[in-house]
Amino acid sequence: MLDIMTMRIALGTVSILVTVLFFMGVYRPTRSTFAGWWTVGLLCSGGSTSLLMLNGTSAQVVTNPAANVLSVLGTTCVWFATRSLRGGGLPQWLMPVAAAAIVAVSALDQPATNAWAGNGVLFAYMAVMFVLGSVELWRSWRSRRVSEGPVRSTEALVALLVAALAASVLAVFYSLRTVLFLTVGKDSGLFETLVGTGTTTAILLLTLVAVTFSASTIGWDQQTRVLRRRAVSDDLTGLLGRSEFLTWTDTALSQSSPGVSLVVADLDHFKRINDEHGHAAGDTALLAFADALRDVVGEGEFAGRLGGEEFALLLRDAPERATSRLESLAHALAQRSRTADVPLPTASFGIAAATQGDTLTALFERADQAMYQAKAEGRDRVVVYAEPAL
Repeated sequence: MLDIMTMRIALGTVSILVTVLFFMGVYRPTRSTFAGWWTVGLLCSGGSTSLLMLNGTSAQVVTNPAANVLSVLGTTCVWFATRSLRGGGLPQWLMPVAAAAIVAVSALDQPATNAWAGNGVLFAYMAVMFVLGSVELWRSWRSRRVSEGPVRSTEALVALLVAALAASVLAVFYSLRTVLFLTVGKDSGLFETLVGTGTTTAILLLTLVAVTFSASTIGWDQQTRVLRRRAVSDDLTGLLGRSEFLTWTDTALSQSSPGVSLVVADLDHFKRINDEHGHAAGDTALLAFADALRDVVGEGEFAGRLGGEEFALLLRDAPERATSRLESLAHALAQRSRTADVPLPTASFGIAAATQGDTLTALFERADQAMYQAKAEGRDRVVVYAEPAL
């Protein structure tokens, strides 16, 4: 069995090597958000491990709290990287706040003589970050399985699965480490055997090696998806363009997923806004409606602009539930209209439920008929297509 110092040297060396390779091979060519945060996380991990090698020296009073700070920052970066996969907001204020808190806790725990100064709080924080990171990875993996349009990257799905499993292992490990540190103490044989320094270093080394290629694949995949979405998106609203929306819908129909509804939406009296307030006001109205669509779209669903003031959504809900969601969207749009600089139009929605063996043309025809019925009944409403009575 290798001694702890040798294992730390190995972990630090591998961390630095992986950081350099990842930066040069993934972040520099892609500039993806995931790759950026992952690179910083790797850098912090390598720095923390290097500083811990100075435990037992006169420098420990400074290097030990500094190592804790880098561990806090590194695990926060891991969470930020995973959160970026689904476009979630990043609370960057957390980094200085967490760093300041761990410095304060470490300083009160005699860091000059106590190599475990502040580690109870540190382990708990790392456990939380790994839990959050694993949740984001599992959600990304699940989302990619049900919503990948016509192009599905098997490599990306496998990479997300491997990364999610590794993050879950670390979440469980650091949760156990926190509990044992606070209950039986660091000097307990149980603590040393299950979650001691040697075990921790070995697990970190193994997970680092295991996720290296997965992280590279995820970084490249994120940038590829961003570039592809830009290429197929509507220039004004950023939603899927007509041809891409049709392709994605056709793929969804071929997968025979139950409970899928197609929605066709058309803004009411849109020409009047352009005529009375100018085309800039019309663009503002289109952007506001596109934002409202984004708010209603969930995992495995997508929205597109078919052209002009006509939009479409694919919702993974039965028509009854889809109707409720669209009525909430209309209400939110009406609330937004009260404070907007230009009048925002209402919208007429037509819903058609997908059935087994449906063709794209047939489904769109039914949704269109329902939308025109909503127009005929007075606009600003949702109509579900119903087969005409014989």
